Amino acid sequence: MLLFGGLAPAAVAQERIARTPDFSAVTTDAMARRLVREGQLVAIRPFPGGPDDIGYLSPAAEAARRHFIGMLGRFAEQDLIDSLEVLPEYRGESIVPVRLRFRADHSRGGGAPFEAVVEIW
Repeated sequence: MLLFGGLAPAAVAQERIARTPDFSAVTTDAMARRLVREGQLVAIRPFPGGPDDIGYLSPAAEAARRHFIGMLGRFAEQDLIDSLEVLPEYRGESIVPVRLRFRADHSRGGGAPFEAVVEIW
């Protein structure tokens, strides 16, 4: 689910809770790789051209992440942004983030920063 600067309506939030998998027990790469083979998770490199670290997201969250990366790439080409933070939030010992927070802006200031949240579980 994607949230843009607001809260999801209660009915949507309840539906999400009812159908969202719980990745709290995924505490090792071996567990995550098993879920990748089963199609419940997708292995990613969080930052193209960055460290070789592997992260794990649900397939829907990976699609949303790709969407944001494409959109932010277009913003950068138009010189609307020149900095990006992607902040994963974790719960407990799980290596699968519960959400990703995107924040992009331009060093010269101007417009409001772009902020978005991708809920994972």
